Amino acid sequence: MKLKNIILTVSFIGLMVFNTTFFAQDSNYNLIKKELTQKQIDLLKKEREVMKTNREAFKASLTQEQLAILRDKTSSKSEIRKRLVATFSRNQKSMVLNQQVRLRKTRENFRKTLTGEQRKMLKERIDKIRNSKDRGELNDGPRVNNANGGKKKRNRRN
Repeated sequence: MKLKNIILTVSFIGLMVFNTTFFAQDSNYNLIKKELTQKQIDLLKKEREVMKTNREAFKASLTQEQLAILRDKTSSKSEIRKRLVATFSRNQKSMVLNQQVRLRKTRENFRKTLTGEQRKMLKERIDKIRNSKDRGELNDGPRVNNANGGKKKRNRRN
């Protein structure tokens, strides 16, 4: 009888912990989604679908040599990326460039549709994430913020 109670208790606690972490991710996304208008949600869905099709078209254009580079587990991600980019054809380079341009335009269009309240809410959530202590660690130790308040310095040519 005692063993049965222990098993039930452990099972119940495990179930509660699992459901909490599972639904926590979903609820944060739904909270943000609730703040968006239907037009904004439709814009994001449409762009997500376009990005998927572009990604699949790019994957289909990869040669066997490029796929072998991607499967290489002995190199770091940055080395794999450099080797892969060096093998891109003109068509593949244009596909990547077009995707980057489209992503920038989508961001701009989405930002134009945001109201002041939405901007404030999103900024607060982003700041909360950035200031969180549970952001994880890199291979070389804990994260270190930039000396100039986290802002990148741009080189501007006149």
